Amino acid sequence: MVRTVRVNLMWIGLTLLGLVIAGIAPATVAAADAHRAARHGAPVAVERVMWESFRRELGPANLRMLPLLIVQSGAAAMAWIVMGGGVPGNGSAMLLAGLAVISLAWSTLALALIVAVPRVREQELLVTWRLAVLLPATVPGRFLGLILGLGAWTVLAALLWPLALLAGASVPIQLALALLGRRIELLLEDISAESRGARAAAARAEAPDAENGVGRGA
Repeated sequence: MVRTVRVNLMWIGLTLLGLVIAGIAPATVAAADAHRAARHGAPVAVERVMWESFRRELGPANLRMLPLLIVQSGAAAMAWIVMGGGVPGNGSAMLLAGLAVISLAWSTLALALIVAVPRVREQELLVTWRLAVLLPATVPGRFLGLILGLGAWTVLAALLWPLALLAGASVPIQLALALLGRRIELLLEDISAESRGARAAAARAEAPDAENGVGRGA
């Protein structure tokens, strides 16, 4: 619990250091790195780990996550407007509400993936976005659990603001790591192994053809 609070307070500080817009993405990745380092109960210098991660991820994390954060914020704003009665007509309101909920959920899942799985964010930019958008469909149960957990935590934190101050960002990051981290890493390893096997099989299939061609030429 103490580590959770320390990570959250450091996350707040780093987010503010980046003037929120440029700080929230690398600060969130830094928090995930701190929790991951302590996964097996090892003592972790939270402040040092998060500061080093923040500096390292300041550019890459913003490049990969800011577009999704913009989508997430826009979807949340649209949902707020619809719930506030700012859209006339039941049909239009329901359509916009549906689009807002889907966009909000999917962008949140994509961001959680980038934060929780280093292998995803270490890819090239377009590959990272493709993985972040497509992978939620491969393990729907875990992603549904994450959405429900985040929703429950948001309601609880809204009702108990001291809890939000002490652990508001830290707990959701731990939840994403628990549900997605190892599972998605193993899935990507399996995909990579299958891809290597297919390439090796194709290379073995081409080798006899090449040898036969050389034999005919001789």
